[in-house]
Amino acid sequence: MKKNNEVLKIKGGSKLDGSVCIQGSKNAILPMLAASLLPDSGCTVIKNVPPLNDIIVAFEIMRHIGAKVTYFSKEQIVSIDASNLVNTYLPDDLTNLLRASVLFIPPVLYRLGLIHLPSVGGCPLGSRNLDYHYRGFLRLGAEISNDNEFVIKGDKFKAANLYLDFPSHTGTENLIMAACFSEGTSIIENAGSDPEITDFANFLIKMGAKIQGLGGRTILVEGIKKFKPIEYTVMNDRLDAGLFILAASITKSNISIIGVEPNHIRLLTEKLVQMGVIIEIDGHVLHVKSNGEKLNPVNILTCPYPGFATDFQPGIMALSCIADGTSYIRERIFDKRFSQVNELIKMGANIEIKDDSLAIVKGPVSFKGTETVPDNIRAASSVLLAGLVASDTTKIHNVYQIDRGHFNIESRLNQLNADIVRINNDTTHNFSPLMLPSEMATGKKAI
Repeated sequence: MKKNNEVLKIKGGSKLDGSVCIQGSKNAILPMLAASLLPDSGCTVIKNVPPLNDIIVAFEIMRHIGAKVTYFSKEQIVSIDASNLVNTYLPDDLTNLLRASVLFIPPVLYRLGLIHLPSVGGCPLGSRNLDYHYRGFLRLGAEISNDNEFVIKGDKFKAANLYLDFPSHTGTENLIMAACFSEGTSIIENAGSDPEITDFANFLIKMGAKIQGLGGRTILVEGIKKFKPIEYTVMNDRLDAGLFILAASITKSNISIIGVEPNHIRLLTEKLVQMGVIIEIDGHVLHVKSNGEKLNPVNILTCPYPGFATDFQPGIMALSCIADGTSYIRERIFDKRFSQVNELIKMGANIEIKDDSLAIVKGPVSFKGTETVPDNIRAASSVLLAGLVASDTTKIHNVYQIDRGHFNIESRLNQLNADIVRINNDTTHNFSPLMLPSEMATGKKAI
């Protein structure tokens, strides 16, 4: 884990050049880590696992539950032996750092019949109701007390017809996982169709699960009695790919991005092409090129997959600031997804917010470097993009946030000719805790 006084210092103005590889998908890895607790013997091995802050927190939670977690950071491989799970109480000093802690409810219920989850953290994005998780568990046969203690009634879950009010990817993954050990066949309506859900479901299928309808809004899950340990390689991260595509676009550079599934980011690339960015697809390599001409403004409406991803919205907002005209960006997923706006305005952006969900971005502007304190992964990415083209120097505090979603970001951008250094800074900011309890006790990184 990174220390809380680290700062990214960006000297803008460099043209990017070269190639970069995309990391494994955090949003696919986190539910897989939870599901690796389902087998009661043997070791599950997951490959293509970058040491992101959220993943390291998940390792700590799993160890607290009783799993033996061995991480090989150079190879980016993790081995999990969940033969001896013992702890049903998840510590809030860890769960407060990770909203995906909710994914541990089904496997711990399956293995131990009880789990206590005091609270969950993650990005402060407004109302992200967990009720559809909990209602789904209730319909499958759980009991939930007022202090967030979950108990299985009787010996097992029973299949049910389930419905998500919103096609949440975490909610879909949670209900799929719970339905996998429920007696009978469950139907999940209005399910998420994100590629990470499909990758996670394929992980479960390899474990023995029976799942149909992946990629659509209706998923059928037939319960099974036992899960087997497996070896699995995770898909690459479309959100990591998006950051580098946007970095090439905003700096008007030519780079190649290796390890991309073009269909997973089609709407992002289509919008960028509308803006005037040149994108060429060569299998799983994306060539992003710029002829240096002015960029066109853009209209964005975020929607669940396969719509325009809310995670790309802060980044394309930074890009639209240098476009020649007025862009309209409407956020329909999270009610606090515009937290990057104040940071971009400090850097010279001209952005007006209306009705809390519409951003009117007037360009072009010239970004100026300043001190920034983004409060979530995507806001940090947005400021990073602006910093790449800003005059003077941009400093990004609360680096923990970008390290939650992008591994070794400064080194990978610097190999493309960016000028970014990670420094220690003595200025104190009111950030969330950045070190795990075990790290604070030992002073060593928990990998």
